[in-house]
Amino acid sequence: MEDNIVNEVFGEVFFNYGWKTKTEIVLWGKTYNILISAESYYEEDDITSEQEKSYVSFKEMKAVKQNTIEMLLSQYFKDQEDDLCDFLTPTALVIQSNGDYALLFDDANDRDNGIAVALSPEEEVMTQDEYL
Repeated sequence: MEDNIVNEVFGEVFFNYGWKTKTEIVLWGKTYNILISAESYYEEDDITSEQEKSYVSFKEMKAVKQNTIEMLLSQYFKDQEDDLCDFLTPTALVIQSNGDYALLFDDANDRDNGIAVALSPEEEVMTQDEYL
């Protein structure tokens, strides 16, 4: 059974290979429900102050970050003829214990890999395997 706790930055979270909660983001004019995952190996490990700082920064700069994600993906897929929202679906914002974070996407054209858009400390697009 999941034990929920309340973190002052993340709100109510539950542990499942990291501390999880949910939020909404808007990309390409569409609203998506995504998972927020503060990575942690053990339930007794708290959310780090670096993770909290990164999540606060993401929330404060959400509109800018959403625009950055759209721009990075359009550059990465510049030869793609379909709209990006036709094959990319954002699933999770993964925040590493050191505060680095990326938004993960399912990619209908490459189901085995998926896409990660690293947002901090560097901004770049890569496969999820490369990021994780």
